[in-house]
Amino acid sequence: MNKVTVRICGQDYVIKGNENDDYLRKVGKEVNQLITSIMEKNHQIDTSSASVLAALNAIDRVYKKDLEIEAIKKEEGSVYKQTEGLKADVTILEEALDKMEKENQKLSEKISSFKNADQKDRLNKDREIKRLETELRLTQDSAKEYRDENETLSKLNKELKFELQSYKYKVLELQKKLFDTQLTQTKDVKEKKEKNPILKEKSK
Repeated sequence: MNKVTVRICGQDYVIKGNENDDYLRKVGKEVNQLITSIMEKNHQIDTSSASVLAALNAIDRVYKKDLEIEAIKKEEGSVYKQTEGLKADVTILEEALDKMEKENQKLSEKISSFKNADQKDRLNKDREIKRLETELRLTQDSAKEYRDENETLSKLNKELKFELQSYKYKVLELQKKLFDTQLTQTKDVKEKKEKNPILKEKSK
């Protein structure tokens, strides 16, 4: 366990914890800043009252961070659902595109077969070839539209995945800040009890 001495409102306090020395000093510094800021705004307030207000402010920050984390988690869940929905759409489009490409292959084979037919039925076969070529162009156009739509959905899916990852990092960052705030409040209350005999007696 590490132990450092920090100065809060002109008085030295010993902080103990499993965290490294820099972290413990940072906690002490933030507590000092909270109490000092309150006393600077109201010169008539004493250190004990300022400490209580600082603790209230710390609890307020903790609750607000909790609410912010919950809001981000809900938004993250919404993005995740959209991503899953887009995956399903992409799969359907890929299947439709594959089916059209197979149909195009069959039409191309039919056209080749008609072109190689005997001259006897050339006229009728020419008409059939034109019809099949027209049908092939329409099918190719439809396949292109599906391919373009598939590419658009794939791009949107990637953007949503990136956005989902960003929300996850935000949640982790807020959870760390929440932990730091709770730790600061706990250390502050513990140190006040150790330094103030009246608070010790009340806690008993």
